[in-house]
Amino acid sequence: MATRKRMRAYQHDVDQVPTVTITTVQIMSSSAFELGLSDVRRGIPFDWRNGEWEYERGRLFGHIAPLNMPLRIGTKLNPKAVALYDAASSRRLII
Repeated sequence: MATRKRMRAYQHDVDQVPTVTITTVQIMSSSAFELGLSDVRRGIPFDWRNGEWEYERGRLFGHIAPLNMPLRIGTKLNPKAVALYDAASSRRLII
């Protein structure tokens, strides 16, 4: 008779990787975020070799943001894009 392995309980402070606080502007200003957003808008499949969180966040944002919403206006981040990202983040659509 096969025995079942008992699953251990989830331990919050043991099972999580260390985290750091980062702002929306820092996330959206990264080149990886911009690349992820650009890849989605151009229909390029997920690049699994890019292991940066900001790349994946950019891809997620690309599925939420309207196609005609620019990430930047001139050299500055588009305030409407930042507000949309914050709203999506507060709804846990982007982590």
